[in-house]
Amino acid sequence: MATGLIKSEADTCAECFEIYRDPKFLPCHHSFCAQCITDVANRHAGGTFPCPTCREPASLPTGGVAASQANVYIKTEYSEEMCSIHRKKELEFYCVRCQEAICINCKMTKHEQHQTDDLHTAIQHKHKELLTKKTLLQKAEKHLRESLKTTRAEQQALLDKKAAVEKNIRDRHAVMVAAADKFRDEALGSLCSVSTDIDSDIAQILEQQEGDMEKLLDIQRQVERACNSGRLSDVISVVQEMKTGRGSEQAVNKLTSQGLKTVYRPVLCFKITGDVMLQTTRDFMGTVTKMEMEVAAPEVRVVKRFPCGQEAGIEVFSLCHVDKDPPGVWVSYERCQLKKDAPVKLYSEDGQYKQTSVKVGKMSNKRYAKGKSMSPAHRAGYIDTHCKSLTTAHIMMNNLSGKAVVATARVISTDPVQVEHKTQFTINVGAHRAFDVDDTEQFFVVVEEPQLPDVWRKVKLYRRPGADAISTYSPPAHLKCCQPSDVCFYRLGGQHVLLVTDEENDAIHVVDVSGGCLRFVRYLAPGCPWLIQPTAITVDVSARLWLACRGGTIICMEPVNK
Repeated sequence: MATGLIKSEADTCAECFEIYRDPKFLPCHHSFCAQCITDVANRHAGGTFPCPTCREPASLPTGGVAASQANVYIKTEYSEEMCSIHRKKELEFYCVRCQEAICINCKMTKHEQHQTDDLHTAIQHKHKELLTKKTLLQKAEKHLRESLKTTRAEQQALLDKKAAVEKNIRDRHAVMVAAADKFRDEALGSLCSVSTDIDSDIAQILEQQEGDMEKLLDIQRQVERACNSGRLSDVISVVQEMKTGRGSEQAVNKLTSQGLKTVYRPVLCFKITGDVMLQTTRDFMGTVTKMEMEVAAPEVRVVKRFPCGQEAGIEVFSLCHVDKDPPGVWVSYERCQLKKDAPVKLYSEDGQYKQTSVKVGKMSNKRYAKGKSMSPAHRAGYIDTHCKSLTTAHIMMNNLSGKAVVATARVISTDPVQVEHKTQFTINVGAHRAFDVDDTEQFFVVVEEPQLPDVWRKVKLYRRPGADAISTYSPPAHLKCCQPSDVCFYRLGGQHVLLVTDEENDAIHVVDVSGGCLRFVRYLAPGCPWLIQPTAITVDVSARLWLACRGGTIICMEPVNK
């Protein structure tokens, strides 16, 4: 033993029978030298080994023996340090005032009037302080790692959004180039047509003038022959013809009067010039701005995410969660934004493809359209079916008169779908992309498609059975543009709100609907790295939100307080 002193059994390691060197606790609270624990662990494969004393299974933490809890209650060989001033004296006391370890001689001299504690007792207190600090540091490390993870995800989201915006810019440029090529060909075609028409008129005039010129030259030749003739009869006949025939002044004037009276030129006509044309082009191409969304305490968190719809030109139009056994998600696609029946596929909640339906059309928020049974004028209809407790269905159908029919029906059967209509009324709304009904069935919200290509979609609130909207949603003033794609009534933090997906700004607007007025409150899940151009949203019976983003990413979010 290093100290040469007789030590009790409690001072020695049960594995090496020597004085403890860097004693460490095992989970069973038996202590051994750090090296002894390492040797025992190395003799057993699989990371688990028996305690040399009680044979209880033990394993080392992630950091190995060095990360194991130290036993500071054992006085070890290495803890008997000597005083730097009185080199033969052992450090036994802790000066509270000077905050240093001292020997008995230091206590009696330099630190005589200072408060001192037993060194090992003080070390135990300091060790506890370090453990507290260690816990705080570990919490800080965990928080910082989560923050780093979020920031890195945001950095990736920035790259993804940059790629999406770049694609949008290039697509718009391609549209302009294609349109310019088309309009160029049309303009060149009209130039050729107008020029041909003018050339045809000129050719007719030229043909007539050339004939008149030949007649005039023939008369001149006849006069010339008469002048050179020695016969009196020839001169008399020509003179007579010059007075009353084709050589008369009236006949000659008629020949010279057939020239051009009007000239025509092909001219390029356009409505905008210079800066106006450039500004219009710039407006269509768009300008990139920085959108600011404050990151607040999360109200929802992403719990599931999977890709679907990898085909080119495919956009997820709407979602429908199925709370059957097993649960799943119907995904309705819309190819190239054509307003017609589109393929609908069923996925499990983990993203496994299950089947494709040919009977189901567009869907939204526990709704789907039976497009096959609707007339072309009522193609965009929705009906609830997939909720087990469903007793009432809400149907909205556009007609060709610029109005829509909103109907309430009692569900008789969901497989196959059979409903019994109860009430219906008409509202003044154009073509709609999506709609939702609140729990009271008195309010409903419609995403109205614009009638003009340069107008954004509008979100309108109606109260049954009124025909006109009682409120139109105004996005935040800092947004240069807003393109609503879907709506969903939702209970958030104990309050009924309306969620509006904005595919232009990669955002979900939380909208207050109290008082019959649509008012922006905040963004939901701002900065979510996977929320890129959301196109559809729905809520299932477990209050989870299901979202679809352009490109086929399906996201599931649940409230953080769930």
